[in-house]
Amino acid sequence: MERYPGSLDEAVDGARQQERHYQLLSALQSLVKELPSSFQQRLSYTTLSDLALALLDGTVFEIVQGLLEIQHLTEKSLYNQRLRLQNEHRVLRQALRQKHQEAQQACRPHNLPVLQAAQQRELEAVEHRIREEQRAMDQKIVLELDRKVADQQSTLEKAGVAGFYVTTNPQQPFCIPGADTADEPVGTHQEAATEGLPGGQDSPVISWGLCQLPAARHT
Repeated sequence: MERYPGSLDEAVDGARQQERHYQLLSALQSLVKELPSSFQQRLSYTTLSDLALALLDGTVFEIVQGLLEIQHLTEKSLYNQRLRLQNEHRVLRQALRQKHQEAQQACRPHNLPVLQAAQQRELEAVEHRIREEQRAMDQKIVLELDRKVADQQSTLEKAGVAGFYVTTNPQQPFCIPGADTADEPVGTHQEAATEGLPGGQDSPVISWGLCQLPAARHT
Protein backbone atom coordinates (compact mmCIF):
# COMPACT_ATOMS: atom_id res chain seq x y z
CA MET A 1 0.00 0.00 0.00
CA GLU A 2 1.48 3.34 -1.05
CA ARG A 3 1.68 6.26 1.31
CA TYR A 4 1.39 9.87 0.38
CA PRO A 5 3.32 11.80 3.05
CA GLY A 6 2.75 15.04 1.20
CA SER A 7 -0.99 14.60 1.25
CA LEU A 8 -0.90 13.60 4.91
CA ASP A 9 1.11 16.70 5.82
CA GLU A 10 -1.30 18.87 3.89
CA ALA A 11 -4.23 17.31 5.71
CA VAL A 12 -2.55 17.92 9.08
CA ASP A 13 -1.73 21.50 8.16
CA GLY A 14 -5.29 22.01 6.97
CA ALA A 15 -6.65 20.70 10.25
CA ARG A 16 -4.34 23.00 12.20
CA GLN A 17 -5.37 25.96 10.10
CA GLN A 18 -9.01 25.12 10.65
CA GLU A 19 -8.50 24.83 14.40
CA ARG A 20 -6.58 28.12 14.47
CA HIS A 21 -9.34 29.77 12.47
CA TYR A 22 -11.92 28.50 14.93
CA GLN A 23 -9.89 29.83 17.89
CA LEU A 24 -9.52 33.27 16.31
CA LEU A 25 -13.19 33.36 15.35
CA SER A 26 -14.20 32.45 18.91
CA ALA A 27 -11.92 35.17 20.30
CA LEU A 28 -13.41 37.74 17.94
CA GLN A 29 -16.95 36.70 18.85
CA SER A 30 -16.09 37.16 22.53
CA LEU A 31 -14.72 40.64 21.83
CA VAL A 32 -17.83 41.59 19.86
CA LYS A 33 -20.00 40.75 22.87
CA GLU A 34 -18.26 43.60 24.73
CA LEU A 35 -19.37 46.15 22.10
CA PRO A 36 -22.61 48.16 22.13
CA SER A 37 -25.50 46.28 20.56
CA SER A 38 -25.59 48.62 17.54
CA PHE A 39 -22.05 47.55 16.65
CA GLN A 40 -22.72 43.89 17.34
CA GLN A 41 -25.49 43.92 14.75
CA ARG A 42 -23.10 45.17 12.08
CA LEU A 43 -20.44 42.53 12.70
CA SER A 44 -21.91 39.49 11.01
CA TYR A 45 -20.58 35.96 11.32
CA THR A 46 -19.23 36.22 7.77
CA THR A 47 -17.32 39.42 8.56
CA LEU A 48 -15.80 37.89 11.69
CA SER A 49 -14.93 34.69 9.83
CA ASP A 50 -13.21 36.67 7.07
CA LEU A 51 -11.34 38.68 9.68
CA ALA A 52 -10.21 35.49 11.41
CA LEU A 53 -8.94 34.14 8.06
CA ALA A 54 -6.92 37.33 7.54
CA LEU A 55 -5.26 36.80 10.93
CA LEU A 56 -4.17 33.20 10.34
CA ASP A 57 -0.59 33.71 9.16
CA GLY A 58 0.27 36.40 11.71
CA THR A 59 1.11 39.02 9.09
CA VAL A 60 -1.79 41.23 10.11
CA PHE A 61 -0.59 41.19 13.72
CA GLU A 62 2.78 42.52 12.55
CA ILE A 63 1.10 45.16 10.41
CA VAL A 64 -1.09 46.29 13.29
CA GLN A 65 1.90 46.42 15.63
CA GLY A 66 3.73 48.63 13.14
CA LEU A 67 0.70 50.89 12.75
CA LEU A 68 0.33 51.09 16.50
CA GLU A 69 3.96 52.13 16.97
CA ILE A 70 3.57 54.85 14.34
CA GLN A 71 0.34 56.00 16.00
CA HIS A 72 1.99 56.22 19.42
CA LEU A 73 4.92 58.22 18.03
CA THR A 74 2.50 60.58 16.32
CA GLU A 75 0.40 60.96 19.47
CA LYS A 76 3.50 61.70 21.56
CA SER A 77 4.77 64.27 19.08
CA LEU A 78 1.40 66.05 18.88
CA TYR A 79 0.97 65.98 22.65
CA ASN A 80 4.43 67.50 23.15
CA GLN A 81 3.69 70.21 20.58
CA ARG A 82 0.53 71.19 22.41
CA LEU A 83 2.28 71.04 25.76
CA ARG A 84 4.97 73.42 24.49
CA LEU A 85 2.28 75.81 23.30
CA GLN A 86 0.59 75.69 26.70
CA ASN A 87 3.91 76.45 28.40
CA GLU A 88 4.48 79.39 26.07
CA HIS A 89 1.05 80.74 26.92
CA ARG A 90 1.68 80.34 30.63
CA VAL A 91 4.94 82.29 30.35
CA LEU A 92 3.16 84.97 28.30
CA ARG A 93 0.43 85.37 30.93
CA GLN A 94 2.97 85.55 33.75
CA ALA A 95 5.01 88.20 31.94
CA LEU A 96 1.91 90.26 31.21
CA ARG A 97 0.74 90.00 34.80
CA GLN A 98 4.15 91.13 36.06
CA LYS A 99 4.21 94.00 33.60
CA HIS A 100 0.77 95.20 34.69
CA GLN A 101 1.64 95.00 38.38
CA GLU A 102 4.81 97.03 37.91
CA ALA A 103 2.95 99.63 35.86
CA GLN A 104 0.24 99.99 38.50
CA GLN A 105 2.80 100.38 41.26
CA ALA A 106 4.51 103.20 39.35
CA CYS A 107 1.25 104.87 38.34
CA ARG A 108 -0.16 107.93 40.07
CA PRO A 109 -3.51 107.24 41.79
CA HIS A 110 -5.56 109.58 39.62
CA ASN A 111 -4.26 107.87 36.47
CA LEU A 112 -4.88 104.35 37.75
CA PRO A 113 -8.42 103.89 36.28
CA VAL A 114 -7.19 104.83 32.82
CA LEU A 115 -4.21 102.48 33.14
CA GLN A 116 -6.36 99.60 34.36
CA ALA A 117 -8.77 100.05 31.46
CA ALA A 118 -5.88 99.94 28.99
CA GLN A 119 -4.45 96.88 30.70
CA GLN A 120 -7.81 95.12 30.54
CA ARG A 121 -7.94 95.70 26.80
CA GLU A 122 -4.42 94.37 26.44
CA LEU A 123 -5.29 91.31 28.53
CA GLU A 124 -8.36 90.58 26.42
CA ALA A 125 -6.29 90.88 23.24
CA VAL A 126 -3.69 88.45 24.59
CA GLU A 127 -6.36 85.96 25.69
CA HIS A 128 -7.95 86.16 22.24
CA ARG A 129 -4.58 85.45 20.67
CA ILE A 130 -4.06 82.48 22.99
CA ARG A 131 -7.47 81.04 22.13
CA GLU A 132 -6.78 81.38 18.41
CA GLU A 133 -3.38 79.72 18.71
CA GLN A 134 -4.88 76.87 20.73
CA ARG A 135 -7.65 76.41 18.18
CA ALA A 136 -5.12 76.36 15.33
CA MET A 137 -3.04 73.77 17.18
CA ASP A 138 -6.08 71.60 17.83
CA GLN A 139 -7.07 71.76 14.17
CA LYS A 140 -3.53 70.75 13.22
CA ILE A 141 -3.74 67.78 15.60
CA VAL A 142 -7.10 66.72 14.20
CA LEU A 143 -5.89 66.89 10.60
CA GLU A 144 -2.72 64.97 11.38
CA LEU A 145 -4.63 62.23 13.17
CA ASP A 146 -7.14 62.08 10.33
CA ARG A 147 -4.25 61.46 7.95
CA LYS A 148 -2.87 58.71 10.17
CA VAL A 149 -6.28 57.08 10.44
CA ALA A 150 -6.62 57.14 6.64
CA ASP A 151 -3.19 55.52 6.37
CA GLN A 152 -4.27 52.82 8.82
CA GLN A 153 -7.52 52.22 6.95
CA SER A 154 -5.74 51.96 3.61
CA THR A 155 -3.00 49.67 4.93
CA LEU A 156 -5.46 47.27 6.57
CA GLU A 157 -7.70 47.29 3.51
CA LYS A 158 -4.75 46.38 1.28
CA ALA A 159 -3.80 43.63 3.74
CA GLY A 160 -7.24 42.11 3.20
CA VAL A 161 -8.58 42.77 6.70
CA ALA A 162 -12.36 42.49 6.57
CA GLY A 163 -14.31 45.64 7.40
CA PHE A 164 -11.56 48.17 6.73
CA TYR A 165 -11.64 50.78 3.98
CA VAL A 166 -10.75 54.45 3.67
CA THR A 167 -13.55 56.74 4.83
CA THR A 168 -13.86 60.28 6.12
CA ASN A 169 -17.42 59.74 7.31
CA PRO A 170 -17.44 60.61 11.05
CA GLN A 171 -20.42 58.29 11.48
CA GLN A 172 -18.22 55.34 10.51
CA PRO A 173 -15.19 55.76 12.80
CA PHE A 174 -14.45 52.03 12.87
CA CYS A 175 -15.18 51.25 9.18
CA ILE A 176 -17.79 48.66 10.07
CA PRO A 177 -19.74 47.49 7.01
CA GLY A 178 -23.39 48.52 6.96
CA ALA A 179 -22.96 51.51 9.26
CA ASP A 180 -26.07 53.66 9.40
CA THR A 181 -25.37 57.37 9.02
CA ALA A 182 -28.21 58.07 11.44
CA ASP A 183 -26.36 56.33 14.27
CA GLU A 184 -24.57 58.18 17.02
CA PRO A 185 -20.80 58.31 16.41
CA VAL A 186 -18.72 56.75 19.15
CA GLY A 187 -16.22 59.58 18.98
CA THR A 188 -14.90 61.72 16.18
CA HIS A 189 -12.14 64.20 15.57
CA GLN A 190 -14.74 66.77 14.54
CA GLU A 191 -16.34 66.64 17.98
CA ALA A 192 -13.03 67.10 19.73
CA ALA A 193 -12.04 69.96 17.47
CA THR A 194 -15.28 71.74 18.30
CA GLU A 195 -14.97 71.21 22.03
CA GLY A 196 -11.23 71.84 22.22
CA LEU A 197 -8.64 69.27 23.13
CA PRO A 198 -7.61 68.78 26.73
CA GLY A 199 -3.88 68.92 27.23
CA GLY A 200 -3.50 65.53 28.87
CA GLN A 201 -2.80 62.15 27.35
CA ASP A 202 -6.41 61.08 27.99
CA SER A 203 -7.61 63.38 25.25
CA PRO A 204 -10.44 61.81 23.22
CA VAL A 205 -8.50 62.62 20.09
CA ILE A 206 -5.02 61.71 21.26
CA SER A 207 -6.12 58.25 22.33
CA TRP A 208 -8.35 57.61 19.30
CA GLY A 209 -7.19 55.49 16.41
CA LEU A 210 -8.04 52.48 14.31
CA CYS A 211 -5.27 50.44 15.87
CA GLN A 212 -7.62 49.62 18.73
CA LEU A 213 -8.87 46.55 16.88
CA PRO A 214 -9.09 42.93 18.06
CA ALA A 215 -5.93 41.84 16.26
CA ALA A 216 -3.88 44.15 18.46
CA ARG A 217 -5.10 42.39 21.57
CA HIS A 218 -4.26 38.82 20.60
CA THR A 219 -0.58 38.19 20.06
